Amino acid sequence: MVRKVEPFGMTYVRVETLTASVAKTTVGTCVVPQNVNGICINQKGTLIARTGGQGKLVLIPPRSVTYVRNTKLIIQCARGEHQSQLITWPSVVTNLLERWIQERQSSRTVAITPRPIACQPIDPHFKDSVDRFKKAVNGPQELIEPLVVSFLYEIGARLLGNPDQVQLAAAPIDLPPPIRDLISKVRQSPANPWPLKDAADMASYSPFHFSRVFKTLVGYGFHEYVDRCRTEAAVELLVTTDMPVDLVAGTCGFGTTQGLRESVKEYLGLVPSELRAVPETFDFPD
Repeated sequence: MVRKVEPFGMTYVRVETLTASVAKTTVGTCVVPQNVNGICINQKGTLIARTGGQGKLVLIPPRSVTYVRNTKLIIQCARGEHQSQLITWPSVVTNLLERWIQERQSSRTVAITPRPIACQPIDPHFKDSVDRFKKAVNGPQELIEPLVVSFLYEIGARLLGNPDQVQLAAAPIDLPPPIRDLISKVRQSPANPWPLKDAADMASYSPFHFSRVFKTLVGYGFHEYVDRCRTEAAVELLVTTDMPVDLVAGTCGFGTTQGLRESVKEYLGLVPSELRAVPETFDFPD
């Protein structure tokens, strides 16, 4: 079941709130016409997108924002609850953004790889932007459209100007230096054992106080944070390489393939084999 809710008051920009309950993994299509752009703010549920004709897989996890333009996508929808906001608009509305993209695609010094879809996590760097968008949509009717258009410019430029990124272990940016340094080390080497006592020593806390402080500041317990970092690294390998699943599990610090399977399913609603199951071709509607 899919439910749509549309706010009113905009002439050129269309915003839809989409909710769905998916009983089993489903594959479908999405067609973005020429000279039309879209942004998806995904809050719940996991999607995997592939451009037709053996295009690369793009993982769209919970709490991410995705930009699409002039493309046909094969979409795999994970089981579970889904909630997102879809914003679509004709390219003429953001003509300066279109010009900016074209200039950088043709530039010899500052090149943006032409791509029809780009995805980044909301946390931590897009959180303020998404919050401003939500405030604009719920604000005075006469201000909705110009404020939303400013959001489109910001998100489009930032997404296309950076590589895709999957992030399951988001952390605030204003952490104390010892915790921030520890998190950086975990993200760089998630396959390490990471005993709690060693982590506490690195952060200059006793193990008892470290557990409490880390969860309060980061939002996850330390062991869950490590597991999320390992899963994030494993998902990147599963989506971008043909490495066997058991080798991915060992490389990323999981004791067993089953451990990797359980973590991917918990955070994304998928199992490793489903991350690679999106077909390369599909019959698109005319």
